[in-house]
Amino acid sequence: MPDQKNFRKPNMLSKPLEKKYRRRLLVAFACVVTVFGVAGCSGKDNSGQPSAGTEVKAPPNQQSAPEPVKKLEGNLASGKEIYGKYCHYCHGQKGYGDGPVGLALTPHPVDFVNDAKRMKKTDEELYKSISEGIHRQIGGEALAMPRWQDILTVQERWDVLAYIRQLESAGKK
Repeated sequence: MPDQKNFRKPNMLSKPLEKKYRRRLLVAFACVVTVFGVAGCSGKDNSGQPSAGTEVKAPPNQQSAPEPVKKLEGNLASGKEIYGKYCHYCHGQKGYGDGPVGLALTPHPVDFVNDAKRMKKTDEELYKSISEGIHRQIGGEALAMPRWQDILTVQERWDVLAYIRQLESAGKK
């Protein structure tokens, strides 16, 4: 029979050793999660495709038939509520593209007040961008905005567009 004094149960580590390995494992896990989290949120496509300046299409199972664009009158109060719920995180409370998430994105989201080139688009063009989202490669940087047609109704998208136009004009005063 083995000596009882020297017998150890299998898989039992001393307390200091167990704490040491547990701490190392936790630090390693945190590092892996951080690296993958930052890589996934960076907005960069490191695969090298598609080439800069090309539009990226959603996979066929995520594409829906294009909606006919029939301009509706937007409701500012509803648009403000929707903007506060979904849009301000990237575009900021006043539309300057300085929301808490937007500041971490490269390139930054559209500044509705100062980006005259983008805001020159017609309401129908902006409505289409809101509906279908934006997915492009620009100089190696990925520009992405989710498509809202699966979340917001047609009227809600026109409402938020009306509010965006109001932010644009209010910021220039």
